[in-house]
Amino acid sequence: MDDRQDPSAGGDFLIEKIKRTQAFSMDSHHTHDSYEIYYLLDGERHYFIKDRTYRVRRGDLVLIPAGELHQTLQAADGAHERILINFRAGFIRPFQDEELNYDAVFRRCPVLALNAREQMTVEGLLQRMLDEDRLRPQGWRLQLRLSLAELLLFLCRKCGSVPTEPAEHPNPTFRKVSEIARYIGDHYGEPLSLESLSSLFHISPYYLSRTFKKVTGFGLVEYMHWVRVKEAQRLLRTTSLPITEVSMRSGFDSITHFGRVFKELCGMPPRTYRSRHADPSPRRSGNTPPR
Repeated sequence: MDDRQDPSAGGDFLIEKIKRTQAFSMDSHHTHDSYEIYYLLDGERHYFIKDRTYRVRRGDLVLIPAGELHQTLQAADGAHERILINFRAGFIRPFQDEELNYDAVFRRCPVLALNAREQMTVEGLLQRMLDEDRLRPQGWRLQLRLSLAELLLFLCRKCGSVPTEPAEHPNPTFRKVSEIARYIGDHYGEPLSLESLSSLFHISPYYLSRTFKKVTGFGLVEYMHWVRVKEAQRLLRTTSLPITEVSMRSGFDSITHFGRVFKELCGMPPRTYRSRHADPSPRRSGNTPPR
């Protein structure tokens, strides 16, 4: 796929099929402003999404909403084959209506287990898109949109028929790490440290640090930075709060530290991010006066 299509390079659609015969984990943790559909053709993976790790098996679909932190990790022997789609909302907009509310599906059903018949349906749609993208006959982009819309409609129907109970954690360790990640997501604005979390969850600092990294792919401090930066991005987009106030509300202990971490993770300073991504009429949050 050329860069004109890859959402990470400013395009609106990407589809790729990769088979790996050796152990592999993503070497970076990221978010992006496109939606991601990950279908596992063979093997087994661990997939960290937002604040928990899921076990993904052959025939499972993983749905990543736009802007959500995620990371795929090695499981079992690591050999696997998958198909990945990334698309921006604008690519599918001609087919958008109230019956194709795929954003809600992506947030409600991060992992979908498919039966044999459903796997055949999904694999047929994915193969059609792979063929259109590779051969690019007349009308290939229209066919990609049609096939993606059909896949998204399938997801809406499937998600509407599955139980709402969360999937089981692979084991108690994964459950504990998820509890810690969820706690960080709920308390990012408070002082947090390896020592305070290990005391709160009755785990030694060494074991917490090692286990959190193994289960999520993130260092503990790194994950806290991501959570806080994501909240800072939201405030920068949707409010006119001063940068110092954004820093404080996001949980950073100093404006200097905030600026350094934000630029490291986002590739630009907070002010630049606001100028590029702010809503047309940002609102103030709370009663903080202008500064």
